[in-house]
This record gives sequence, C-alpha cells and structure tokens, in this order.
Amino acid sequence: MSFDKQKAESSKKSLQSADLRNAELQETDLSDGVLIDADLENSDLSEADLCGADLSGANLQANLVEANCSSANFNKANLKESNIEGANLTYTCFTNANLTEANLTGVFLANANLSGANFTNSELIAADLVGCNFTKANLDNAYFNHADLCGANLKSAINLNRDQIETAFINKKTLLPDSIPILWISETEYEFK
Repeated sequence: MSFDKQKAESSKKSLQSADLRNAELQETDLSDGVLIDADLENSDLSEADLCGADLSGANLQANLVEANCSSANFNKANLKESNIEGANLTYTCFTNANLTEANLTGVFLANANLSGANFTNSELIAADLVGCNFTKANLDNAYFNHADLCGANLKSAINLNRDQIETAFINKKTLLPDSIPILWISETEYEFK
C-alpha cells in the first residue's frame, strides 16, 4: 500500500510500523504523529512538520532537510547516512539513536537528549548544540567545526578528543570529560592544561 501526502496526514496517529519507504512526503504535516518502528527509508521528508511525533525505532535513512522535528522522539531510531541539514531538532530525544555518517550541518538541536546516540563520522558543522545531553554518546570522528556546544553535557561522552573541542564553541558551562582538562581564562576563553 503506497502512502501519498494526504493519506499520511490523515492517518498520522496510526502509522506505527507503516511501510513508508520511498514516499514523497515533503512539507507533510505529521506533527504529533505515531510512527513508532515505521520504515521511512529513502523517503523525502524535507520541510515536513514532525513536531512532537513519536518516531522511536523508526528507520529514517531519509531526507529530513529543514524538517521541523521540535520535541519529537527518535529513541532508538536509525538515521544512518540521513541528510538532516538545517532541521529544527530542539528539545528532541535521540536516546540510543544511530546517527552514523548523518549530515547534521546547521541543525538546531538545542536542549536535545542525545544520550547513548551514535554520531560516528557524522557532520555537525555550525550546529546549535546548546545545552545538549551527550551522556554516553559515541562521538568518534564526529565533525564539530563551528558547532555551538555552550552548556552541553559532554562529561561522559565516548571518543571525544581535544581536536573536536578546538573547532567548536564552548563556554564555562560546557561539561567536558576529565580526559580533556581545561583552564578557563574567561567565560568563553580557555586553554588546555
């Protein structure tokens, strides 16, 4: 059964485990939708409204460019190699989500729960990560160039190194692992010990 935009919008509260592969869902209103374990592989969700949607366990190897996903739940979702550039992901939950090799350039992820998420080889260039919780998140080779990590909790992040921190913006409220000791000179200026 194929889903067009209108059908997806009208049944958004009952799309659990739905097969939405290769669907053209640009600008679709799926806000507060129930898409638990849905398969959205290769779907176009660019500029879609996914505010408050439950996408836990969903396969989102998809196009989410400039989608509005504020307060959505991506718990254990698969976003491997997804293009999420410029999306609004504020207050989202990405606990234990797979974001390996995802393009998160310029995303707004402020205050998101990223606990246990896998960001291996992902691009977070110029991303707004203010106040994010990275507890046990795997940041192996994640690219943070010009990302804003002010106030983020990176205390128990995995595979985070000095080079990644040097390319990002941090402040005194940013919590870093003990393996990256910093001496603060001012609120935003620091040097490595």
